[in-house]
Amino acid sequence: MLEITGTVQADKITPQLLDSNPIERERGITIKLAPVAMSHKGYTLNLIDTPGHVDFNYEVERALQACEGALLLVDATKGVQAQTVANLRLAKNLGLTIIPVVNKIDAPLANTSAAIRQLKQLLNIDIEPFLVSAKTGEGVKNLLDHIISDLPSPSLRGGTPTWQSHSTHPFQALVFNSTFDIHLGVIAFVKIVSGDLHHGDKLEFLNSGQSLTASEIGIFSPGRTEKKIIASGNVGYIITGLKDIRRVLVGDTLCLSTQIKQVSPIPGFRKIHPNVFLDLYPAEGSQYRDLVDALEKLKLNDSSLTTQGINSPILGQGVKVGFLGMLHAEVVGERLEREFGLPVISVSPSVEYKVQLRSGEEKCFSSPTDFPDPAVITKSYEPMAAVNIVVTSPYVGAVMELCQDLRGSLVNVSYLDELVEIDYFLPLIEVITTLHDSLKSVSQGFASMDYELSGWQEAELVKLDVLLNHELFTPMSVITVKEKAYYKGKRISEKLKEAIPRQQFEIPIQVAIGGQIIARETIKAYRKDVDAKLHGGDFTRNLKLLSKQKKGKARMKQFGRVSVPQEAFLAIAKS
Repeated sequence: MLEITGTVQADKITPQLLDSNPIERERGITIKLAPVAMSHKGYTLNLIDTPGHVDFNYEVERALQACEGALLLVDATKGVQAQTVANLRLAKNLGLTIIPVVNKIDAPLANTSAAIRQLKQLLNIDIEPFLVSAKTGEGVKNLLDHIISDLPSPSLRGGTPTWQSHSTHPFQALVFNSTFDIHLGVIAFVKIVSGDLHHGDKLEFLNSGQSLTASEIGIFSPGRTEKKIIASGNVGYIITGLKDIRRVLVGDTLCLSTQIKQVSPIPGFRKIHPNVFLDLYPAEGSQYRDLVDALEKLKLNDSSLTTQGINSPILGQGVKVGFLGMLHAEVVGERLEREFGLPVISVSPSVEYKVQLRSGEEKCFSSPTDFPDPAVITKSYEPMAAVNIVVTSPYVGAVMELCQDLRGSLVNVSYLDELVEIDYFLPLIEVITTLHDSLKSVSQGFASMDYELSGWQEAELVKLDVLLNHELFTPMSVITVKEKAYYKGKRISEKLKEAIPRQQFEIPIQVAIGGQIIARETIKAYRKDVDAKLHGGDFTRNLKLLSKQKKGKARMKQFGRVSVPQEAFLAIAKS
């Protein structure tokens, strides 16, 4: 599209042009959305390339609210995925016009006819989806023409086209993304809903109350192009001059400071809360300050990250970091190592739990160290997720068995040609730690999943403590439900036995609930054959050397420190 509309010259087109981050290019995914303005046959088309992964669901929702229509893009080599279904639901809930498109029709592994049948069933339509190849350009011109003819022009909520009467309506804009520039400060990505935006306007956010001056405004083509005025219906950017990205909330409404009483907030705004928490410790204890500084720099461009300083008697100082999901956590960890040269030790992921105390107070916590005394807890709750799985029919039985093992409740099963769509209600911690990897395993890679938070469910929670050489190792403590505690404790001890290297002394690995040991494994010590040099003579000489060795091992066990590698923490996460 960028090439056909002349937005980018043919000789400057590169693969994944809108994916600016190297990790996006390597993984072949979109992490940060990217807007671009194109001109075609006298019309301005604002394209927003959104992420497809569930971790960035809120970003997609806000971007869709800035649009009048959506291209539902399906890969001809993969067919409909769980993310396709989830994003279609978002677009339908917002009342957008949907244009179905099948891409990569030129790929050697393309099964175009199956993708067409699946899209028709999913959308309940009889018309053929558009068949395109982004690589060769086949079908793209026809698609552009239908975008102009089929999608409505920007309008007010009442239906009046804003370009006819923008001067009579107060200025109102939706913030659907933000980024940080070291020289310019926070740059807000906005959709002008009504009125016009002028350079130098005094603006204010309705939800946060933050005021600013539009020191520079413009559009994306695809780089920033400065303008003096942006008319209603357009997508553009505002250089705010603010130095803290957390002051610009995605989904907030912007208006002129003088019209704040005339404008109502655009519905759908909510603050982003992390779903997954990980404790990060620098591999070298002296790099703690470097880790804090690196995370602060990452937070400049990622307002969804939350950080809190923690201290462990075993691993030293670290940071508790909140993420949107496990992919988000992986990307941040990769960026820490690649951009800042900071390898980190990450302990088992956790989610936010809720307990009701005897005093009537409710307490939320995400770390096992904050788990209250069981004697003062009356009820405990764990977060739940509504999970949507799309899988080919031969693997339905294996997928349903996996979900049942993870304490899931079946909600619905529906069929899309050769694909089966399964809806389950599952504990969020099981979705994050187990479901994704196991799903790919039991379906041989043919299943995809999507999930969203779906309230709380009462559960009997317990804390599992890990003792290494009879010493409590707090970073390895985990929260689980009582019915799975014994199984999980056994798995943890077995995994740790495989992951922790042998030492010069015997290491007992114990898993306990309170004072009760529920699982134990022992890592045997290295043993030198001390009587190998003895040939003949009285047997008491052998006994003397063996007794001396035994005393040395006992002394080592008393004073020795257990060396715990990163693999041991990964073993806990996957147990």
